[in-house]
Amino acid sequence: MTCSYGDAKLWVHTPVSQQASGAWVDDIYRERIRETPLFGKPNPGDPIPRQRVELFRGINLEEHIDSAFYRRGWTDGLPIVVPTVERVHEMLRYSTLSPQSVLGEMDPLRGIATAEKLAANAVMAGCKPAYFPVVLTAAKAILLPEFNLRGVQTTDENVTPLIIVNGPIVQRLGINGGIGALGPGWRANATIGRAIRLIMQNIGGGWPGVVSLAGIAQPARYTLCIAELEEKSPWPPLHVDAGLTAETSAITILRAESSINVTGDLSDIVSVMGSATSAFSILHGGKVCVLLGPATALKLSKDGFTKQDVAKYLFDHARIPIEQWETLWIKKNIGASYGFPSWVGDAEVKGSIPVVQRWQDIIIFVAGGDAPIAQHVYFPTWGFPPCHVTVPIDLPRDWDLQDTNF
Repeated sequence: MTCSYGDAKLWVHTPVSQQASGAWVDDIYRERIRETPLFGKPNPGDPIPRQRVELFRGINLEEHIDSAFYRRGWTDGLPIVVPTVERVHEMLRYSTLSPQSVLGEMDPLRGIATAEKLAANAVMAGCKPAYFPVVLTAAKAILLPEFNLRGVQTTDENVTPLIIVNGPIVQRLGINGGIGALGPGWRANATIGRAIRLIMQNIGGGWPGVVSLAGIAQPARYTLCIAELEEKSPWPPLHVDAGLTAETSAITILRAESSINVTGDLSDIVSVMGSATSAFSILHGGKVCVLLGPATALKLSKDGFTKQDVAKYLFDHARIPIEQWETLWIKKNIGASYGFPSWVGDAEVKGSIPVVQRWQDIIIFVAGGDAPIAQHVYFPTWGFPPCHVTVPIDLPRDWDLQDTNF
C-alpha cells in the first residue's frame, strides 16, 4: 500500500531487536553516532517509539518510512520494502515457526532473534515470502558457535557470510548458479543475502563504523548468495558431500574475506591462492572456498580428477614461497605478536606455506557461465574456528501447495 494523498496510516514492524534485559540493540548505535559522527550518517534525531509495531500517519507513507528507517540506521543504505504487518504476516506463512519463536541471541549485542524479527528484515530486503525458509536457515547457520558471528561482526577485516544453496529449492525459487550468478540481476540471490546482512545489523547490532569496524568492507557485504550449478557439475554437490540426500534442499555457509575472479585453469587458481590474498586464512587456520567454472570442472573430470583430487592439487601447489612469506605485512606485523598456528611453523622449515592446514580445508563447488574462457572465484577466509557449515532447509508442510510466484 503506497499512500500519495490524504491522511493515511500504516502499521509497521520494528526490525531491530531487544536484548534479554529488555534494552534495544540500536541504543548503542544512537549513542555512538551522537558521540562520534560518521561520514554521511545522519544524527538519529528524536527518540524512537519503543514498541513491536509502530503506527505511521501522513502522506507518501512508504517514502516517509523508508527515509525514517534510514535516519535511524536500520537500512543498508539502499531503499527498503516497508515491513507492514500484512507483509510480515505473509512472510511468516512460509515458516514452520510461530512469530515469537526464538532462534537464539545474535552476537555481538545479543539481540533476540525471533521469527518475526527475521521476517521483518526479509521483507525490508525485498524477499518474496517463498524465500523465507532459506533466510531462516541461513540465520540458524550464522548463530552456530563455529561460525563465530561475534568475530565476523566486530573485526576490522572485511569478512562476510558466503551462502551457497543446493537441492530442489534452487530451481523452485530461481536462485542463480549459472552465468552472472554473483550479480547483479537475480532477485532471489540478491534479496536472500541482503536479508542476512540486515538481520546481522538490526538484530545482532553489527552497524558499520559503529560496531562492525571493517576498514574498507566489500560489495559482497550487501549480499553474497549463490546456488551450486548441480546440473553442470560432474561431481556430487556440497549437500551430498555433507551426508544429505540429493533430494534435500540445504545451504552451506562459509566465511569469505573477499571474492577474487580468476580466469584460466588450475595453475592460475594456484597463483592467486599462493599469495598475500591468503594471509588471513593462514593466520587463523580457516577453510577457503573455490568456485570452479563448469567447463573446467567437466574437463578435469574427463581427465580423471575427482573433487577431492582438485582440492589436493590446490593444496599441494598453492603455496607461498618462504622468501615471499617473510616479506608479507601480516608475517612481519601480526605474526610476531599474535602468532600463527603450529602447522605454519612446520611449513616454514620446509620452505613454503600452504594456504590451509589440510586439503580438506579447501571447499570446491561448481557454478558460473559455461564459457570457453573459464572464470573461477577464490574466496579466502578470515577467522576461527575453521568454518564450513551445511544445514538442511526446513520447509512448511504445505510448501508444494503455496504459490512461490517468483
